[in-house]
Amino acid sequence: NEKGGSGKSTTSMHISTALVRMGHRVGALDLDLRQRSLGRYIENRKAFCNAQGLDLAMPDYRDLPEIERGDLAEGENLFDRRISTAVAALDGEKDFILIDCPGSHTRLSQVAHSLADTLITPVSAPKTARSSAPPSIVKWYGRPVRSGHRPGCRRSTGS
Repeated sequence: NEKGGSGKSTTSMHISTALVRMGHRVGALDLDLRQRSLGRYIENRKAFCNAQGLDLAMPDYRDLPEIERGDLAEGENLFDRRISTAVAALDGEKDFILIDCPGSHTRLSQVAHSLADTLITPVSAPKTARSSAPPSIVKWYGRPVRSGHRPGCRRSTGS
């Protein structure tokens, strides 16, 4: 979906947060260098937590490193080096590395897909499938949770 809207970044945030809540060490990268939806989502979540004194589960988000063209080997692709450097930095310290890709075919997406153990591709449902609204009670790790309640949300005790 070139224009966005299928829920790629939102799905990435929910999956990464769920993995953190389950006790996993999660790194996150956003390959949409223009929009940075996942990166901005995490930055906004951190700012909200700081302002409200909350400690919410979130992944360790990292921007792709800047690489000088002069540091590349002859024939080496700049984007290949940027993503491989970012993944290598997270690889030894994280249980999962979640990579949010843009909605278009890019060199970064191609490399990310080649590195992935699992690919998740959200798609927009046809309008006919969206006719029934979701119930106000959802399941979170087997416990019923009322809408509006934030599971795992707790007040920060540190400064």
